[in-house]
Amino acid sequence: MAHAGAATVTCIWMHPIERLRWIARDRDEAPTALAVEAAWAISELARDEPPAVVTACRRLVESHVTVGPLWWVAATVLVASDPDQAARRAVGELFSDPTAELLATGLGERLVGDAPIVVACPAETVLEACSHRASAVVRVVAPPPGLQAEVRRFAAVVSEASGWEYEEAEEAVEGAAVVLVEALAAGSRGVLVTAAAARLAQTARDASVPLWGVAGVGRVLHDQLLGEVIRRAGDDIELIGPGAFDFVVGPSGLESPVEALSRGRCPPAPELVVRAG
Repeated sequence: MAHAGAATVTCIWMHPIERLRWIARDRDEAPTALAVEAAWAISELARDEPPAVVTACRRLVESHVTVGPLWWVAATVLVASDPDQAARRAVGELFSDPTAELLATGLGERLVGDAPIVVACPAETVLEACSHRASAVVRVVAPPPGLQAEVRRFAAVVSEASGWEYEEAEEAVEGAAVVLVEALAAGSRGVLVTAAAARLAQTARDASVPLWGVAGVGRVLHDQLLGEVIRRAGDDIELIGPGAFDFVVGPSGLESPVEALSRGRCPPAPELVVRAG
């Protein structure tokens, strides 16, 4: 999986606590790469200082409230009888996530012609999927500060990529084949996205343009944890209900939203609902 493979390589050894503090401060890495790096650090911490794992996991999710894969890694580790092995298995699942390839396949099977694909950013899995569809025409929708950088990323893997601000949503979806919205986190209640991406999704529905959600490994959480993410994140995010989507794409492929969003294997991990002391 390309984006997980982009996880930061630590060249100088550091204590796992220091490594986790560094991850907590990182604001530039993609969610999956952050989760992979965190899982490796938690694996080391579980071997060296098992009592510190709970506090470390709580601090991680407090620092990255809307990063679903971090909540998933933390929950997976905290309920496991062997946290070290659970963290290592989580790394394996994140690395081998087939969602991007399955999304590319679904786009190839469902879409005809050369109508553009509209992508709401951030969208790490969608970017990887587009690398498997070099002929695609992509309209990248993102906030102004990072729009040019997002367009460059997509332009490197597809034949044509253009940039649109969220305020241009109506123009962006006009004539589009599909709008893709990637989950920050998700659960049976729906898909959690930025408030701006939610407005783009509503614009797609108003224009009768198909709307697909993307929720790879680590994005579908237990509803208790999803509720905690929503409570802590505040007004910066919105929950799009399952009924708004035509399909949701995840590790099991293109599915009905209800089926895809009820498939999560994330445990509730009540320890994460308590904030770190």
